[in-house]
Amino acid sequence: MPRPFEEEALFNPAFLSLLLRESATQFSERSGGRDLPAVLAFLIAPVALHGPTRQALPTHANAQMGEWVRAHPGVLVDLPNRARSLRPLVSIAVCFGLRHGVLGTGDGVLRAGTVKRRPRGMARSADIDDCFSRAGFLGRWFSEQTDATTTLAIWGLRA
Repeated sequence: MPRPFEEEALFNPAFLSLLLRESATQFSERSGGRDLPAVLAFLIAPVALHGPTRQALPTHANAQMGEWVRAHPGVLVDLPNRARSLRPLVSIAVCFGLRHGVLGTGDGVLRAGTVKRRPRGMARSADIDDCFSRAGFLGRWFSEQTDATTTLAIWGLRA
């Protein structure tokens, strides 16, 4: 089934690959060089892109994820549906990022690649900046967890 034009435009592969790159960068920096488990890309996108969930996230990566999720059950209400609907777009974004060097990959992981400088005069909106900021936060927060399967389970998802 074709996606609405607005969804295709907003969630384009370049934007999503940069969002995942930000998460991978922050994950690696916070974890001492470990790479982001690729499966977490399918959680990062629906959390970072969903305004109400993005706004509800804690501000510090040392917040206990399980406790925070239990205290905010509203963030889980439609998360499985959002994750499922974004899955093909995230997959395309990962392929795009790999093809253009924005992302690197290894054994089931993603790492940040290189990005060229944004052209002069090309501004980003505050909402886009917030998506990138929260994606970076998620990378830092997820780096504090023992493994990707546990992280997904905390959010009510499975690989």
